[in-house]
Amino acid sequence: MGSKGFILLGLLLVLSILCHSGHSLQCYSCFNSGGVCTRVSNCSSNLDACLSLFGDVQTHYQCWLFANCNFKHLSEQFGESKLRYECCQKDLCNRSGGTSITGTTVLLVTPLLTAFWRLFM
Repeated sequence: MGSKGFILLGLLLVLSILCHSGHSLQCYSCFNSGGVCTRVSNCSSNLDACLSLFGDVQTHYQCWLFANCNFKHLSEQFGESKLRYECCQKDLCNRSGGTSITGTTVLLVTPLLTAFWRLFM
């Protein structure tokens, strides 16, 4: 395998890391965190969303069932009459300022990898 082969292998390895699939959803998971929530949980297969909930008393970041992401259910579950919440369905999307690699990132990186490959052909 020549140097081009090693370069291609390295690029494919990077791309496979960016496109990891077949895993459960990952969400930030903290209860009343005083600072930034950094604890990550792998959601069970029946939990398909990440929840961020801000009430008068409580703050939650956790895995959640998207079908139960509504004011009535959340206010009953957490005992809050006033709350702000958001449910999302991408890895680590339930924290403001959180970073995750998305399919869009992969689509942007692919042309760069192609150009890099053509440069060494």
